[in-house]
Amino acid sequence: MTEIPEHLLKRSRQARGSTADEPTDKAADPASVAGTASAPPTDEVPSAPEPAEPPAAPVAPYNAAANDRRKIPWWAASALILLPVWAITYVGTLERPPESGSAGLLADGAHVYEARCAACHGAGGEGGVGPAMTDGEVFVTFPTVAEHIVWVVSGSTGAGLGNPYGDDAAGRVVAGGMPGFGDALTAEELIGVVLYERAHLSHSEFDEGLADAMDEAIHSGDLDLEGHLDPETVTVDEVLDLLRSASFGTDDQLANG
Repeated sequence: MTEIPEHLLKRSRQARGSTADEPTDKAADPASVAGTASAPPTDEVPSAPEPAEPPAAPVAPYNAAANDRRKIPWWAASALILLPVWAITYVGTLERPPESGSAGLLADGAHVYEARCAACHGAGGEGGVGPAMTDGEVFVTFPTVAEHIVWVVSGSTGAGLGNPYGDDAAGRVVAGGMPGFGDALTAEELIGVVLYERAHLSHSEFDEGLADAMDEAIHSGDLDLEGHLDPETVTVDEVLDLLRSASFGTDDQLANG
């Protein structure tokens, strides 16, 4: 058995003694513990949020449409500015209508015939309730324009039922039904419709020339037909005096056809 040296045993005992004198867990420092206990907990303060930008105001549909619409080009805008000037210039070049309200005896007569006569005599003068105006029929009854005008002015009532009217050779007798237009139409309208019936419906060149001559006399102021022919007093001579004012044809042509 081997003997352990004395100095090694002494060191071993010293080592065990120092270890036994020290506590296993060291006590906590009271000051440190108190400081830790008294310190209040520090909560982290949240940062304030940044203010959000306000939403953009909605754009009205008509504003959006106006913004999206293509703009008028500069050259078109210049043309629009000059447009009123061009319009005024253009209107100034138009032909002025005649100062007289009449479009002419034959034109006025056509309107009167359509409104007053066509229902009985036919739209083209072919006849109906009233006698025809075509194929020379009107000249058989009224060889002269003056007799024709007197008949339209006075009508059946003025001539008298059962009495002859127009040319004696025609043998026409008043049977009634023809109204007198002396009170309803002016002298110009009456003469116009009679000349229309003779010139256009019966193709009389003489009556067409008479209408043109009377138009010139009316426009020059030599002939005034704005009044009325009295159905009760009108005569062939009175009408002949009006026709002679046009200075057209001979007196025999006007009086006898």
